[in-house]
Amino acid sequence: MEDATKAWPYIRPGVGLETETSPQSEGDSAASTAPAEPRTVGEKRQDRWFLEERGGKRVPKRLEIANELRVSSGGPLYLTGNVTLIDEDGSVTHANHLTLCRCGASRSKPICDESHVEIEFLDSGRIDRASDCMPLRRPQTVTLTCVKDGPLKFRGYLRIHNSKGQECLTMQGALCRCGRSSRKPFCDCQ
Repeated sequence: MEDATKAWPYIRPGVGLETETSPQSEGDSAASTAPAEPRTVGEKRQDRWFLEERGGKRVPKRLEIANELRVSSGGPLYLTGNVTLIDEDGSVTHANHLTLCRCGASRSKPICDESHVEIEFLDSGRIDRASDCMPLRRPQTVTLTCVKDGPLKFRGYLRIHNSKGQECLTMQGALCRCGRSSRKPFCDCQ
């Protein structure tokens, strides 16, 4: 019987870490099919994280992609880059692409589940914050931390922009997750 809730990463030469659903027969033990690398669940196929040796630790490899957060009008935040997400329960996820809820109605917070359409979330996606750093060229990481009943705090280089050409380059801040901030996409409870 297939268990669609389990995702097993595998490594192919030249491709990197991906997730794929792996059926298990009743005779297979979990120990014999478990991968040698840590398991990650819920990543998208386009995520290309894999581990490398750095400073005596096995850590996700930094890819040559920019850390960017696109603010959509009346919709979610689209985050791309070298992202580490620390959930409210302390679980750590590495990804290259995340779609983050900003309306506060998602049942799978901090990930968007399209609830903004049901509640008719309205926001122009305007960015009113000035940049506090210069553009960087080398690959950076950004860490997002979900604060229980609070904002999504981030630390690390991040370019925040929208379709109107407005942008902000910053190294840290807090993003609204409830949809009620007067300074969206930033949290005003700080």
